[in-house]
Amino acid sequence: MFKENKEFWLYFVGIVIVFFLLFFSFRSYVGDIGAGFNPIVNTSVDTDGDGDVDTSGTSQVYEAPPLNNINQDLDYFAVIKTNKGDFEIDLLERYAPNTVNNFVFLATDNFYDGTSFHRLIPGVLLQGGSPNTKNEDPSDDKFGGPGYVIKDEINWDSLDLDQSLRNTLINEGYTSAVKIPSKDLEKYSLAMANAGKPNTNGSQFFITLAGTEKDEIDELRGRHTVFATITTNFELIDELAQIQVDDANSTSPRPVEDITINDIEVFIRYSAQ
Repeated sequence: MFKENKEFWLYFVGIVIVFFLLFFSFRSYVGDIGAGFNPIVNTSVDTDGDGDVDTSGTSQVYEAPPLNNINQDLDYFAVIKTNKGDFEIDLLERYAPNTVNNFVFLATDNFYDGTSFHRLIPGVLLQGGSPNTKNEDPSDDKFGGPGYVIKDEINWDSLDLDQSLRNTLINEGYTSAVKIPSKDLEKYSLAMANAGKPNTNGSQFFITLAGTEKDEIDELRGRHTVFATITTNFELIDELAQIQVDDANSTSPRPVEDITINDIEVFIRYSAQ
């Protein structure tokens, strides 16, 4: 029967394959542009209720995540240069290799240049990395991303998470990485912001202004990939943390002063042998 209808079955199988390719491409597209980044409170993408997502503020959109171009045997650093001053970060390539690779790609492609830190929760975190901050509409800043998402890199064993929290994370759809260790959230850490659900990291990140002794930071454990730590000019970060915000009672208060990234310079530091 198959031989008699060979052409029909080949045609049928082809249609099925095309259907699934289109289906998963559509799901990926919707998920990528629909991510509203909020590391504490999940936010809806559809701000006006019409079912559409506004991506007009996005200046650079990529079709897919970058290929892996970093060497985990090297020690990567970056200087983040802002209009308020510069600070250095140590990128954690052995603890979050894919995330570091993503950050290095975006930074060296000047993706972050001209973006601003659009969210400041006093005593908790400072968030930036949205290309939408380049336009004149502040309402869409939290939705900005590179056009794709990357997966989390969080090892629950490394973080020594208790079983209760693990169960909560499992119910939320998170999973633990097994091949790499993880760094925990500490004061002056850099971690990826997400859409309030697993594996929705893009370009946005936040700087922690306290450690896990702060309840708001402790609640983020297991949900956000830590990919760097600040190594210089802590005084600048402390000064930025003191900038006034427009509405301290909001889940996304904005600093009343512009904190703009002018450039990010990535470099490798070789230790003396």
